[in-house]
Formats: sequence, C-alpha cells, structure tokens
Amino acid sequence: MKQVNELIQDPRIREHFEKFYKAETAKERKAISDDYKRWFNSLSEEEQKAETALQIENARMVLEGVKVNNEELDARRIREKLGTVPEAISMSYIAKTYFGKTKTWLYQRLNGNKVNGKEARFTEEEARQLQAALHDLGQRLSSIILI
Repeated sequence: MKQVNELIQDPRIREHFEKFYKAETAKERKAISDDYKRWFNSLSEEEQKAETALQIENARMVLEGVKVNNEELDARRIREKLGTVPEAISMSYIAKTYFGKTKTWLYQRLNGNKVNGKEARFTEEEARQLQAALHDLGQRLSSIILI
C-alpha cells in the first residue's frame, strides 16, 4: 500500500506536500502555504495555468491511488476479520450455496490472488453477501440443541 506522498508524481509538488504534512503547528503550515502562494503568484498567467493543470493531474492520480489503497485495505480487513473461520467451516459450501460459485472463486477473493493479472477482490455487494452468509450460518449453528 502506497503512502499519499508516493502517489504524487511531480517531485516539486511532492516536496511541498511533505513539508506541509511534516509541519507540527498551524503556524508552520500557514507559513508553508503562504510561501507557496507567493511563489505561485510570481508565475506568469501561462505558468499558473500549467501549474494548476499539473496539480489537478497529481490530485487525480492521488485519488486513484487512495481508491486502490482503500480496496486493498478492505480485502485485507475482510481476511483479518475472518481469522480462522475459513479453516473451521466449509468455504466450499458457502461459495456454492450463497454465491453459486466454486470454492476457488471464494478463496481467490479471500486471499487476494491474482486473476487475469488483477487482484481478485470482493465487490461491496459480495462482501455484504458474505456477511449475510456468515450471519445465517451462525444463527443455524447457535440454534442446534444436542442435549
């Protein structure tokens, strides 16, 4: 998972971001921001337009990177929350009964395996479906009275 500063392609913008991020007080952040504004205002109108376009492109790349990071985090979070459950219950049964898929399909998503060059992940709907399946199984298990 990449840090935000690693997602910024332009070295000058990355350096400014890192300075601003490392500032410990509001006063320091304001000084850094004011320095940047002075520099930006010293540019010609054409240079300002180019700088603005560059910042927009960097912001787009950062947002895309954050989106990917969040998706990776969600996949990791699901695996962590499941803990040893996949070892304790039949994931094959869950895949077939609740998703109409194979256990391989389910394990690819649980483990984040590469499928066709991309990391397999649960969609938001599939994650909800898995949550409902586990809840249903939990209710069925807890309703069993053996003695």
